[in-house]
Amino acid sequence: MRYIFTLIVLLSISFPIFGQKNLAQLREKEEELSKLLTQLRTAKEDEKINLLNKEFKTAFGKALNMDGAFDYPFAALTSVGKIYSDDKLVRVITWNIQYKDLMHNYFSFIMKKDERRDRIHVIELNREKQHFGMIQEETVTHENWYGALYYDIIDVQRRNRTYYTLLGYDANDQRSSIKLIDVLYFTGKIPNFGYPLFEVKNGRAKRVIFEHSNKATMSLRFDVERDKIVFDHLTPESPGLKEFREFYVPDMSYDAYEWDGKQWILHEDIIAVNKEVSNTVDLKAYDKELDSVVSVPTKSTWINPEDPNSPIDGGRHQAVTPDDLKQEQKGKKPKKSNIEKVSPNKSKSNHQGVSFSNLNDKKKKRKRKRK
Repeated sequence: MRYIFTLIVLLSISFPIFGQKNLAQLREKEEELSKLLTQLRTAKEDEKINLLNKEFKTAFGKALNMDGAFDYPFAALTSVGKIYSDDKLVRVITWNIQYKDLMHNYFSFIMKKDERRDRIHVIELNREKQHFGMIQEETVTHENWYGALYYDIIDVQRRNRTYYTLLGYDANDQRSSIKLIDVLYFTGKIPNFGYPLFEVKNGRAKRVIFEHSNKATMSLRFDVERDKIVFDHLTPESPGLKEFREFYVPDMSYDAYEWDGKQWILHEDIIAVNKEVSNTVDLKAYDKELDSVVSVPTKSTWINPEDPNSPIDGGRHQAVTPDDLKQEQKGKKPKKSNIEKVSPNKSKSNHQGVSFSNLNDKKKKRKRKRK
């Protein structure tokens, strides 16, 4: 019995030590990777960039296969994208390199957690550059990946299967950039990209690609409050450029995709403004007692000056005309105005000591005398 108790104690001590050892090894590996990444980002020649990137990719692949790497943040690798699925079963890692001619290349690792077998599969994506732009209607795997940076992932369920919707970016070339929505799903441990889940005018698409001018910035994001993928609507700069995607720009309207349980449904011309709008605004005013400018919270409700029930002269406001000014200069009494005269000592504000002007009445009278 004593030997069994000793064994239990030794095992309970060894597990934390083992975990701490793994953590120390990952930190050491992260430091090595961070130095390599810094060299890669500062390299100027294409040959040197490719050499350093190959070294970084090999070292990174080894680090990701270490115990505990799935949950390790690798926070020091700031120019590497690292996103998790909501179910915490998938981790997508992407980064890019840029050459002297401003063209880009992309690299990625997919980490897939197998809970039944208690193991992590690490799959490298091999980019196959397409001759006619990004593939639109094909399913690709890790062997012929098109290349992109993924910055968000949305889990959706369909027929008891999880599909991971990816939002991505491709710098493309000097004339145009690409934003895209794609679908990642698995056959065993093999990652697949592209599945007909997107409603389009001609049916369903396996992925949605938005190519636009490099002069413009397109927004593509998942709106958590609306539970929709919201994006800028793109139109050509002029009707004659309809066939040239490098001349497409946002037109200040928005579209969205909403999941209905089976597919992503397209909604056009949605109102993409903040739901929560404050009913107060802060006005700036001069406080005589404090001799400084202060903020005064005021209701932002618009008042119609023609409304008979409005607090502004009951809708009977009458502007002062040039004839009124001439009569005043001749000493004649101007036409009766419906504007209420406010005593200098009276304040219409509920905030005591606050005035919306830093000029008092005495200064105004002096100015008139000089005329």
